[in-house]
Amino acid sequence: MAKKKAPKRARKPAGKQRKRPQPKARTAKSKPRRAAAKIARKTPPRTKRAAKKPARKAATKGKRVLKPAPRKTLPPATRVIAQREPAVKKLVLVFLGPPGVGKGTQAAKLAQALKLPHISTGDLFRDHMKRETPLGLKAKEFVNAGKLVPDEVTVGLVEDRLQRGDCGQGFIFDGFPRTVGQDVELGKVLQRRGEQIAAALYFAAPDAVIVERISGRRTCRQCGAISHVKFNPTRVEGKCDLCGGETYQRSDDAADKVSKRLEEYAANTGPLVERYRSQGLLREIDATKGVDEIFAVMSAVVTRL
Repeated sequence: MAKKKAPKRARKPAGKQRKRPQPKARTAKSKPRRAAAKIARKTPPRTKRAAKKPARKAATKGKRVLKPAPRKTLPPATRVIAQREPAVKKLVLVFLGPPGVGKGTQAAKLAQALKLPHISTGDLFRDHMKRETPLGLKAKEFVNAGKLVPDEVTVGLVEDRLQRGDCGQGFIFDGFPRTVGQDVELGKVLQRRGEQIAAALYFAAPDAVIVERISGRRTCRQCGAISHVKFNPTRVEGKCDLCGGETYQRSDDAADKVSKRLEEYAANTGPLVERYRSQGLLREIDATKGVDEIFAVMSAVVTRL
């Protein structure tokens, strides 16, 4: 059987057909706008973070990135350490003056007030000779022969004394050094210890005053107590107030012997006094006044150091 043909659709009347919009005429101004719109559609919106990543990859692509070297601490040997001053300044004092001027009395009083050791070479000689140490036996040989003890022996006794723990804050030398040579050797000892002399206190008095002081001394034969016929007499002449023993005048306390000792002191220690003066270390103190007045003046000098 022959297939029936589908009926044809009836066309709409020509008057009712839709009219297609006619394209607008292109102008010179519309071209840039269309190009910009086309680029905007193709390019996705970029954020700040997205913009940085491609730039960073492009810069580092195919190149080796150098990382900063780690910080290393310097070994102790190459560190620069600022020097610090010691927390406590050591007070090293030298007491100078002719025999009988009273420097030993003032040194003992100041040592007690400041709690510093009072170092006298006479005491060191007696202590080492009594204990028969090697240095003491050497010194005893010269003393028994009536000769001066060499400087190396004297300085050795002093250096041995400075090894004790009570010298950590400072010390007071009574009648030492006596010569320029001893001062030079003492300077070497102090340099090894990291110390130096703060001041040299010189107690000055006329020779006549010194002769009167020394020649009037009296010593007890039993206990060794010292009195004076004018300044500190005993209650009973010739008898010790402490033990009742006999008092006497030592042979080297006679007036003529004292005058000779003063001449020797000026010859041996005079250059040392001038040496300290030239170094700016000398402080002169009038030793003709009373003990308390001298101590007050001396304390004021030490306080200003």
